[in-house]
Amino acid sequence: MNYLLNFLFLCCALLHCPYLLSAQNSYAQTNFGPPLTIPLVLAGTFGELRSNHFHAGIDIKTKSKEGFPVLAIDSGYVSRVKVRPGGYGKAVYLKHYNGFVSVYAHLKKFNESLGSYVLKTQYNKKQFSVDINPEVELFKFYKGDTIAWSGNSGSSTAPHLHFEIRDAVTQETINPLFFGFDIKDTTPPTLKNLMIYPLDLNSSINGSNDTLRLPITKVSKRSYTINSEEIVLSGMVGFGIDVFDRLDNAPNKNGVFSIEFFIDSLLIYKHKMDRFSFSETRYINSFMDYHAKKNYFIKPQKSFVDFNNKLSVYDFLVNDGRVNFESKGIHDAYYLISDAVGNSSKLSFAFLSDTASVLAEENDCTDFFKYNKDSSFEEGGLSLFIPKNSLYNDLSFSYKKSKLDGDFLTDLHCIHKDDTPLHSPISIGIVISNMDEELRSKAQICSVGSSGNLSCLSSSWKGNKLTAKSNYFGNFTAIIDSVAPALKIKSFHYDMSQDSLMSFEVDDSLSGLFSYNAYVDDVWVLLEYDPKNNCLTHYFDQKIGVGKHHLEIVVLDAVNNENRLQLEFVR
Repeated sequence: MNYLLNFLFLCCALLHCPYLLSAQNSYAQTNFGPPLTIPLVLAGTFGELRSNHFHAGIDIKTKSKEGFPVLAIDSGYVSRVKVRPGGYGKAVYLKHYNGFVSVYAHLKKFNESLGSYVLKTQYNKKQFSVDINPEVELFKFYKGDTIAWSGNSGSSTAPHLHFEIRDAVTQETINPLFFGFDIKDTTPPTLKNLMIYPLDLNSSINGSNDTLRLPITKVSKRSYTINSEEIVLSGMVGFGIDVFDRLDNAPNKNGVFSIEFFIDSLLIYKHKMDRFSFSETRYINSFMDYHAKKNYFIKPQKSFVDFNNKLSVYDFLVNDGRVNFESKGIHDAYYLISDAVGNSSKLSFAFLSDTASVLAEENDCTDFFKYNKDSSFEEGGLSLFIPKNSLYNDLSFSYKKSKLDGDFLTDLHCIHKDDTPLHSPISIGIVISNMDEELRSKAQICSVGSSGNLSCLSSSWKGNKLTAKSNYFGNFTAIIDSVAPALKIKSFHYDMSQDSLMSFEVDDSLSGLFSYNAYVDDVWVLLEYDPKNNCLTHYFDQKIGVGKHHLEIVVLDAVNNENRLQLEFVR
């Protein structure tokens, strides 16, 4: 390794440290108050690896309960209110006068004035899902005011408060732990597995062109090593590490703040989770080892950058973290893993390098797709279009077709491998001839999971070709969905005079629930939809008066199969 470059790169790396400290200190000067009245204990940290996205804030535990007051962290006004069945559920966006926006999500309910405003909008639009931008300063709050109550709405899996701080101008989300909130953390990150990747066909890892996974052994509270026989590397190689972090007072496995990787004291790679934009969050599928996630249920973070990875969290890179070994030598390497408050753990290990040797023949696959070019494929009644920059790397594409048993319209089209990630959707077309005209509207392309489970894609016809977009490779066929959504009583009886709500179970396992409406005496009333519990709920208010009433609920799936439920009740 070149000692002059070593010196220069180390100097550059050191320059980043005061910047980070300065940024954290400047954020902390905002003097935000806490978003809850209870001690802040975290179930999730900023930048944590989630499904298809980085966690955009922190998850604050609410003692497995709903209904804690959610407080404005500073003076400001409501700039946005969003309600939807999934995602953030019920969420409030509070714009502050210092250039930040705070976000409070998975709420149970809003404060009285804001809640009345949202309810009025839902009735005006005759829909549960709304995205509202109230007039500036229509709803003003001061630091410590109650703006809502914590809950479990949306895609939340347990009661908690999801909390974010965003830049009001760029809408980038910023690590909330920079802002001086009182969260106890004296626990360093935990290191689990070291990964070493061959980055071309002639890369060698212990004589093989396969990825090597090595368990990490703990030496002390902050020190780790590799208990392994000799590691010999040649050619172009990348490294990665499987890690998590715990905070005090909680058992949850959280994300880490920064990862630094050194070879022979030379900084090769560094990233830090300080801020990012929502437009780049799907790059997570390139940032981590997607293959390991799908096949081994671990999420190693790669210390090199794929060709079509435009994430902004990379702080320092030498050759995009790719290391080329062309001569014999002994090398010392180490990882430094840190959380947002400075607790760190270190993995130290050594390896040998050797001269590169040809291990593999060039792939003779005729379907070789470039990540930066549009690609098309047609075979066996399947057409496929992959837009440029949908792939993270060039791809030797594979396809096969197999027979299916059961009520399917086509054979099974096996489109590459589901452990190869996509950044943006691909277009799939399947030729289906001699389709009855009355059934065409019910036809859907669906993916077939490893256990045989079906997941339908929104589909449309182009001549005799059924088309859809997919965010994943995998196995696909087509079906007819002629089954209406299931709809039955969950909590309802004739005399509802003492009840605060009525609820119903709803489910559609194929094309999915598309719309849901309720009418009392032919007048539309609000249903709240909770998809994780397959539940439709109406909360009684003054809109339904005393007396006998007729209720009708109408649900439709994505291909217009309909189910209705009609009931009588009294208030």
